[in-house]
Amino acid sequence: MVQKPIGKTNDSIIDICGINLKKQLIMKTILTYFIIAFTSSVLFSQNEIPTEAINGTYHLLEAEKGIGNKPTKSKLFQYGEFAGDKVLAIAACAQCMPAIYKYQKEESKELGIPVFYNDYGLFVITYDNESFVMVKAADADSEDWTDFSYSNFYSKNEAKIIAMTQQKIKAFVVAVSE
Repeated sequence: MVQKPIGKTNDSIIDICGINLKKQLIMKTILTYFIIAFTSSVLFSQNEIPTEAINGTYHLLEAEKGIGNKPTKSKLFQYGEFAGDKVLAIAACAQCMPAIYKYQKEESKELGIPVFYNDYGLFVITYDNESFVMVKAADADSEDWTDFSYSNFYSKNEAKIIAMTQQKIKAFVVAVSE
């Protein structure tokens, strides 16, 4: 069995113990660039100001009142401007009266994700690029975000609905509020 001498150079490729260092370096560089590109896109996508990409049909974790007060497991989301404010309108159907939630610029900046709020004390908080959490604190004056009088999860992706639980909603809101 013939061993290659350590440190032998061949076309600027160093081969030590049968390991091609140039290939390792190239793979590490590619992996590093991939991680940087992926991480930055994830971080920046969470900090973006909301856009019309929000618009669409969302599935619900828990059924809510729909047409004729019948339970529904889907709602329509529409992002836009109304009376000079950036708003999110959520309705049970295209002809139904929507609930309007105003974009909260300061809270969104502080949390790093888009946050909406309505006059009834409901917060709609971005969970990811295709999902939202809606919560209402049990005590509106409390800074304790661990007790809710209402919470639900909305997603364009039905698989995320299946995987979501009320405990996960609470854990997410607690983590975001810290």
